[in-house]
Amino acid sequence: MSVSRRSKRFAPSSVMEKLVPVFLVALLLILLAVFIIIGLSLMGVIASA
Repeated sequence: MSVSRRSKRFAPSSVMEKLVPVFLVALLLILLAVFIIIGLSLMGVIASA
């Protein structure tokens, strides 16, 4: 098997290589918080408006 090469057409900057995983983790945490809030409201812990 050959070693996978990076695309010559798209070369991400070092800032983007660090920013994308942080952004994905933040998005995952937000999604998890939304599911927790929905779960609590369905159980009646949080009063609905």
